[in-house]
Amino acid sequence: MGTERDHPRPLRPFLALGPRRTLRPRRTLRSRVVAVRARVALGRHAVVAVVLSAALLPSDSRAIAQSPPPGGETPGAAMEITFVDVGQGDAVIIQGPDGAAMMVDAGGASPLQALARLGVDSLALLVATHPHRDHIGGMDAVLTARPVARYLDSGVAPESADHERLQATLDRLGGIERAAAVDTTLRVGALTVEVLAPDDPRVGSVGLVIRHGAFSVFLPGDAEEEELTTWLDRGAVPDVTLLKASHHGSEDGFTHAFVDAAAPELVVISVGAVDTRGLPRPEALTAYRQHAVQLRRTDLDGHITVRGFPDGRYEVLTGPTLDDRELRTDRAATPGGNRGSAGPGEGALDSAVIDTVGPVSIDTVGPVSIDIVVDAPGTRPGDLNGDYATLTNRSNEILDLSGWRLCDLTTRCFRFPPGTSLRPGRDVVVYTGYGSPDGVSFFMNNDRRVWNENGDEATLYDEAGRTVVRHVY
Repeated sequence: MGTERDHPRPLRPFLALGPRRTLRPRRTLRSRVVAVRARVALGRHAVVAVVLSAALLPSDSRAIAQSPPPGGETPGAAMEITFVDVGQGDAVIIQGPDGAAMMVDAGGASPLQALARLGVDSLALLVATHPHRDHIGGMDAVLTARPVARYLDSGVAPESADHERLQATLDRLGGIERAAAVDTTLRVGALTVEVLAPDDPRVGSVGLVIRHGAFSVFLPGDAEEEELTTWLDRGAVPDVTLLKASHHGSEDGFTHAFVDAAAPELVVISVGAVDTRGLPRPEALTAYRQHAVQLRRTDLDGHITVRGFPDGRYEVLTGPTLDDRELRTDRAATPGGNRGSAGPGEGALDSAVIDTVGPVSIDTVGPVSIDIVVDAPGTRPGDLNGDYATLTNRSNEILDLSGWRLCDLTTRCFRFPPGTSLRPGRDVVVYTGYGSPDGVSFFMNNDRRVWNENGDEATLYDEAGRTVVRHVY
């Protein structure tokens, strides 16, 4: 391997993933929201961070620059970002239109097969967002099998055997520029990479915003609520095309304010098919559905590749293997999450009799629309959070849902707790199973199915018992 590092092989041409078909134009924040509405410590690395590539830095910039992109780049050519299906973990491979490649995390085991299938012979940048096994377990294999120009991490000192082994490999190999993350901007070939440093490297993740013209990607690692809020307060959360769900779609991996600011059109969740923690959580799925036109999951879709064009358009390809990916033109389903802890009090089924006001026609028109999903795709057997009702405010006013009831045909009802409001164009989701409400996601905390998969009625009543809307499916 020493010879290979002294004389790195040239990168292969950018991998073609099949025939190009109809492309989805990048929408503005307003149009995207309307589209959704219409549907229902620093250690030894710190010194390196200061001196890294100093000769290449412009005098008025903090950017760590790489060699200019090759002149052979085709104008308007796409970048590709592949979310490798590594089970429970993250491994993301990014390839620029000029062939320059980078990798963010490496899953819990070797991802070399994915690198080989994608034609990646060397990496301009390798990033470990944080030193958990499901993110760095495969780093050793990558470093020993592929030339890596730069390595970036949070700067935290090793506290686990996996992290110690990774640091030992970096020390042994040498010749790799190493740095702890600071807020800065890098160039990786034709791509711009904005680095967001964690406030506390011991518990935080490195965040990245990758741009290729008008196409942009946010990779937050496993950042949790406090860190997401800090980035938001620093004005570091831009409106992006694609968001990788933080912390595998957990309830602590998002805030509504963060998702509103990022306003992604596409969300990708990297999560294992067998997850004892019940990920992704329905609360997170609800938040992402407020903006995302598509939501893709590695446990359902396998490997996910997004081809992003500089004018903001993108294509999505998925498949069980990297050789079998196909272009997806459908809007992915957003199934409910998995059983969590039960929340007492508000949110239980209410069997009170509701008085209707006069005859009501099927699918009446009102300020709120109702959409019922029964046994959502990808739901695990027995998980009642695969059944849910989505209520969308189609009026121009904020609706106070306090005391409102959502009932099935047999008048089994869910009552919204005091203080519940629904802004114009926004959703609330009522899941049949167990969970903790957050003002957008609510739970009936029921252990039996409410909505009949062969057809039913869903009726929304206001606090006075008057019918607001009735939906028959």
